[in-house]
Amino acid sequence: MSREDKFFKMCTELPYAEEKDPRDEHTIPELAKVAQFRDNDDMASAIEYAQALAKMFSDFDLVPFMIAYMQYADNKPGDALSTAIEAIPKCPRKYRLYSVAGLSEIDQGHVANALVWFTRSAIAQSQVLDFQEVDAYLYLAHAAAAIGATGHADVFFTMTDAIDPSSPRLDKADADRLAPLKDSWAKNPFIKALEYIELHYLRKPAS
Repeated sequence: MSREDKFFKMCTELPYAEEKDPRDEHTIPELAKVAQFRDNDDMASAIEYAQALAKMFSDFDLVPFMIAYMQYADNKPGDALSTAIEAIPKCPRKYRLYSVAGLSEIDQGHVANALVWFTRSAIAQSQVLDFQEVDAYLYLAHAAAAIGATGHADVFFTMTDAIDPSSPRLDKADADRLAPLKDSWAKNPFIKALEYIELHYLRKPAS
């Protein structure tokens, strides 16, 4: 199998079944304490408190997601990626973890790896019809725009705006981190993966 074919396969075939999970941030009242530490810029205490909760709620994706996202925000993308990867097999709902893994890969300059995680997040959200994680669609849209695939970019920007009506967009510095895709071996299989997602999940193939 060529690396292009392997990349497409990794983008479009989830490693685990995605399941709908009715639990939310109100399921564990102690998550408010994590948010309080975080909002007070005490990231170390927030992560430590959340890691204690993760031991008690090992299959609840919101806890490791919060940990990984805080590690990512604290400029520790390697730690964030490790946290996400460790939690993915344990949690029935995985799309948030795929997304934060993608963010962590982008921060480390691994564009192709990031796109694998983002496409997985988009597919997982589509499979359970639970569209809450906007970053995956936002980065896929900007990645499509970076390689001139404007039709695909429009589809994923539309999904971005449906999830978050404030219409978030990456700033130039973050968008420019996707520029290496233009000359990458991953460009064509990435377009193929977008076409697959649109055809099988979004029902609106771009031209």
